[in-house]
Amino acid sequence: MSSKFMNHKVIYIFSFALSLFCGIDGIAQYTKYYFPDSKTLSSEGTLVNGKPDGYWKTYYQDGGLKTEGNRKELKLEGNWIFYREDSTLERSIEYQADLKFGVERIYSKKGILIEEYTYLNNIKEGLAKTFYNTGELQKIFGFKNNKEEGKATEFAEDGRIITMISYRNGFIYNSEKINRYNTQNKRTGIWRDLYENGSLKVEGNYANGLRNGIFKFFDRKANLEKMEKYVDGVLASDDGESAVLDIRKEYFEDGTLKLAGSYREDKKHGTFREFDSLGKEISGFLYENGLLVGEGMLDSLGRRIGKWKLFYNSGETRAEGEYIEGLHEGPWKYFHQNGKVEQTGVYKSDLATGQWRWFYGDGTLHRDEYYRRGREDGHAIEYDSLAVVINEGDYTDGAKNGPWKLTINDHTEEGIYLDGELHGEWVWNYDNAKKAFEGEFSAGSPIGKHKYWYRSGQLKMRGEYLAGELHGRWEYYDEIGTLELQMEYEAGLAVKINGQKIRLPSTLVEDN
Repeated sequence: MSSKFMNHKVIYIFSFALSLFCGIDGIAQYTKYYFPDSKTLSSEGTLVNGKPDGYWKTYYQDGGLKTEGNRKELKLEGNWIFYREDSTLERSIEYQADLKFGVERIYSKKGILIEEYTYLNNIKEGLAKTFYNTGELQKIFGFKNNKEEGKATEFAEDGRIITMISYRNGFIYNSEKINRYNTQNKRTGIWRDLYENGSLKVEGNYANGLRNGIFKFFDRKANLEKMEKYVDGVLASDDGESAVLDIRKEYFEDGTLKLAGSYREDKKHGTFREFDSLGKEISGFLYENGLLVGEGMLDSLGRRIGKWKLFYNSGETRAEGEYIEGLHEGPWKYFHQNGKVEQTGVYKSDLATGQWRWFYGDGTLHRDEYYRRGREDGHAIEYDSLAVVINEGDYTDGAKNGPWKLTINDHTEEGIYLDGELHGEWVWNYDNAKKAFEGEFSAGSPIGKHKYWYRSGQLKMRGEYLAGELHGRWEYYDEIGTLELQMEYEAGLAVKINGQKIRLPSTLVEDN
């Protein structure tokens, strides 16, 4: 579990705990509470028989609205809305008798829905969705008894399905990537095109943006209509001429083949081969809708071989390097459209290996990493545009390992990773050199004492974790050091607020 996630979890529990504040016994009355030694309103609502009942609001110490919603005999009831300290909407949650019962929606600071979950008796159950920060659907999946279960679908921002996932008891037991683009923005691997009703229309494999292998075509009733075999974007001769790609050839006067290639709607599209008068192939070209996007040699199977250049649609060189039997091999360079080098590195059988370097558009170094068999392996360092180190550490087989220093927004995080998980003591520091956090982790789970501070250096909250769950007393302070709240937890569940016991519903006790 990442450090940023744990921070959000604690802050959310803090907000939830404050919303449980209740008044003294008395007759039904509209009541207001204020922060200690302050005229600033902290909460307001109606007390019935000494318990919050009806519509309640709580506030941050700067006066901003924090939460609002209905209570019924103290307990949260119906839709509750939570706000961040900057007044932006954070989430809305439906409750029944203090338990999440319905839909929880989580929003970005720009007010865009980014997560949506369905709850039954405080347990995630049923449909869930996540969204990109631009609002487009990212993933649809399901929960059963608080764990991912069943089939899930992941989407790209343009709406295409890119991953089909199967969950079982919270674990992925099958995952299939489809409809993907390679680093040159060309179709690669299995692609599936669908009809409007979601049924399969076309299925087949792409290599470097061109059809390669067997393609299956289906009607709207999911019946297989036909199968076609392609080699490097060209319909194989033993499968008949393609109705979409028109293969054209040019000859020397003596009848020797000079040029062969495919057209779509009278535009060059796909691979072209050029031969000399003796029949020897001297060059090859790759077109997309009439635009030259690649230049190099092809073997008898249509695979790229030897030195190649790839181009942007506007004509500038995009990449250059060598292929062996259609696979990247040896040194490659990639370029920004302004001609500056964007990326350099070495391939071995199409997999990144050794040192790879990335550059900003002005030529300054951006990242420096090492790879083995296509995965990060070795020291990695990243710079901002002013050449200041912002991230540094080591990878082992694609996972962060050992000491790392990371810059996250307004603070840096320093500690150790073990197989990609936080491990051991971690310390965060604000950009003003004040400490932001310190705590310990074991294989990604928080353990022991954790403390958080405001940018001013004032303690914000502190408490302890046991086996990855909140445990014992947690204390929460305002920015001037006043103790605002004390919570006591057992195995992650709040059992006391400011020394008073919380009466847990029997169903929640039994489920845990």
